Amino acid sequence: MMQYATTRRAVGWGGIIAGLLVGLSVQQSRAQVSQVPTSGSGVMAQENINSIARGGQGYTIDTRYQGLVGSPYAIARWLPAVVTTDHDVKLQPVLLKYDVVQQLLYARQPTRTDSMLLNENRVKSFVLTDATGTVPERRFRRFVEAPEPAQGREFVEVLHEGKYTVLKQYQKKLEQASYKGAYSQDKRYDELVTKETYYLRRPDGKVVPINKLTLKALQSAAPELAAKLKSEADRNKSMGKSEADLIALLRVVDPTT
Repeated sequence: MMQYATTRRAVGWGGIIAGLLVGLSVQQSRAQVSQVPTSGSGVMAQENINSIARGGQGYTIDTRYQGLVGSPYAIARWLPAVVTTDHDVKLQPVLLKYDVVQQLLYARQPTRTDSMLLNENRVKSFVLTDATGTVPERRFRRFVEAPEPAQGREFVEVLHEGKYTVLKQYQKKLEQASYKGAYSQDKRYDELVTKETYYLRRPDGKVVPINKLTLKALQSAAPELAAKLKSEADRNKSMGKSEADLIALLRVVDPTT
């Protein structure tokens, strides 16, 4: 479990510009918590920053996840990341986690166990290095072409970028315990379930949602590529139906820039 505590100490990591780090230290703890995070946590964080800036006492922000199965993060592991700011400044690599539930970014130095809350308003994009994953580099950026304006501040993973762009949006749905009543599922815990939605941006700028990434879904979203996608899939029978295989197939018919 994570316990959040305030600090007045200015933290200067080499290569991280002033103003990007929020004055909040995140310590590891086994303490139990009493609430599930709410949409107001971001407001609390900003108020805490303002209080510290004024020289006042910071608020303790309890945004830990009590008794929940599942992770609030897009990727649960700490991964090396290169962060690009809103002024296109690339920062020295840090370890990073992206909290999808609260749309927050946490960073820490490899030699430390505590982490810091980044000012996500100053972050334009970040690239994660995942040496043990199927994709060695995973790029996230703002969802600038989101069909709903409220989603524009979210970070989405860029899976492919050529004439067409494929984006992956991570969402977390809270499924509550169900163990009361004759027709309950006898599920005695709350669970954060990951929901992934894909979007294909066409050359004309239109953004098409894809609930499940399949060959047929890609053909439907990009009809101009439908014949080429089928031809390439028929030619290369070794390709499976995984996300990586489908993106590799798309790269053949729509080379990346």
